[in-house]
Parts: sequence; structure tokens; C-alpha cells
Amino acid sequence: MANLKTLASRFFAPVFYLALVVGAFFYLRNIKWNEVHLDQLNWSWVGLAVILALVQRYWYSFIWMFLLQRLGAQIGHLRFELAAVYAKSWLGRYIPGGVTWILGKIYFANKLGVSATKLGVSSFLEGVLQIISILISAVILLAFDPKIQAIGWWVIPALILAALIGLVSVYPPIFNRVLQFGYRKMRKTDIDSESLPNLATILRGLVAFSVTSVLSGMQVFCIAAAIDPHLSLVNVFFVIGISNFFSAASMLAVFAPAGLGVQELMAVFLAFVMVSPAAAALTVVLLRLFSIILDVLFLGSAMGARAMFSRAKNFGETPESR
Repeated sequence: MANLKTLASRFFAPVFYLALVVGAFFYLRNIKWNEVHLDQLNWSWVGLAVILALVQRYWYSFIWMFLLQRLGAQIGHLRFELAAVYAKSWLGRYIPGGVTWILGKIYFANKLGVSATKLGVSSFLEGVLQIISILISAVILLAFDPKIQAIGWWVIPALILAALIGLVSVYPPIFNRVLQFGYRKMRKTDIDSESLPNLATILRGLVAFSVTSVLSGMQVFCIAAAIDPHLSLVNVFFVIGISNFFSAASMLAVFAPAGLGVQELMAVFLAFVMVSPAAAALTVVLLRLFSIILDVLFLGSAMGARAMFSRAKNFGETPESR
């Protein structure tokens, strides 16, 4: 067993990078390049979408570090390193399977000395809280929208039920018992109490993820507005709600790299408020391209910040301190 763990640790990084290249290749190949038209875009809206996207990605990494600290991890000196780890692992979403980017966070952060147990708990909690906050946001924004009610009376009750089930599942006595059961099956021991979330941690996590729900939906609206000059701000809540709904669906579709295929359905609903179905379809196509470009930009900026911090730290050290 020890040899197996050593082997997995040795080959995880090269396998991760290889799978990432392959996953990104198929992701890009599935973009409908013949539908990509950039000449008519309003680049002011695109610029705003870029800012929102970078803020959202860094906010995700801050939430992850916040959860780690709430679980007792000492990471104050590793913030720049962990932001780079998060950005690198974030690209793992383009690898089918859904868990690769989570495994990447655990593996690369553990190499920095962060507890694997705390990394596992925080990553699992992060994914659950993100889905729940997205569903709650979708319910709030779409509950009284006649365009959704026209689809069927059952849509909103189904969303409410899913959100309530999610909230019950993260209630600490339930969530921690499930964690302990799974951990005990794998490791034959219990998780220490410090590494388990309490109610305050879960509530703060939900509030933090509600911010990312709005940021994510606003990016969709900005790209849609860049394509359709007639898209009214009146529809911003509908667009954010629909975006959040399909974001949750894409996260649950674990075998679709970065939700590929699931979010294409979003074009059907965007067509309700955009000038034409073609404009709605183009929005989804450009969102695909926009997503991978911003993910690479996120990685580059995080790696650059880490390098600058490392150089500044080394420059400030004296020979005696070394």
C-alpha cells in the first residue's frame, strides 16, 4: 500500500498535466469556431466581463483559503503559493471526471505542507457550498419570473426542493457524520474535530459563494450585452438566474469537461430575452472561448504574483536571516 501511494504521488503531476492538455484540446475542438464572430462585439462589455471573471476566480481561491483557516490550517505565509495552486488546479475542470481539479488542489497544496485531511474536507465542503449557493441564487432570481413559470409550474418547486435538500445536507451534525463515515471507511480512523466545519464556517461559506454567483451571472450578461445591443438591463436578474441554474447543472454533470454540453442548453433560455436565437447561441459559444482564455489569464497572473512575492521576500532577507 505504501509503495502504491508513493507511485501515485510520483506520477500524479505528469499525469495531471498530460490529461489537462488532452482535455483542453477536446474542449477547444468542441467550440463551434465557424460561429465565432468578434467584429460586432461591444468591447466595453467584454472588458467589464474580464474584470468580473478575474475577481470571481480570485474570490474562489480566497474562499478556499478561508475554509482551510477555519479548519485549523496554518497558511498565512502561503497565500500567494496557494493562489497559484488554485489557479493551476482550476484548469483541471477541463478534464472529464469532475474531481480532477479537486485532487489537484489536494496534491499540490499538500506538497507545501498543508494537511491532506484539511484539504480534503475543505475541497468537499467548497464544492457542496458552491452548488447550494448557486441553487439558492437561481431560486431567488427566477421564482417570480413569468418566463420561467411558462415552462412549467414544477420548475421553481424543484429548485426550492433541491436547495432545501442541500441546506439540510450541510447542517454540521449531518455533514460531519457523512464525512466521518467516508473517512473511516478509507483511512480506518476518525477526522479530528478541529478539521470539521461548524455552523459559522458553513454559513460564512454560503454568503461568500453567493457573491461568486452574482459575479458569474454578470459575466454572462456582459457577454450577451456585448453581442446584443438591444439587451435591456431589466433582464439582468433573469440572465444571472438562468446562468446560475446551468452552472449548478454543469457542476453536477461530472463527466462533462467544464460543463461542456450542459451549458449549451442555456441558449434556449437566453433566446427569451435576446434579439434572436442566433445571438443567444453565439453568446454560449463565446462564453466557452472566454472561459478558457480567462482561466489561462488567471493562472498567469497568479503565477506572476507568486514569483514577484518570492523575489521580494528573497530580496528582503539578509545573509544572517538565511
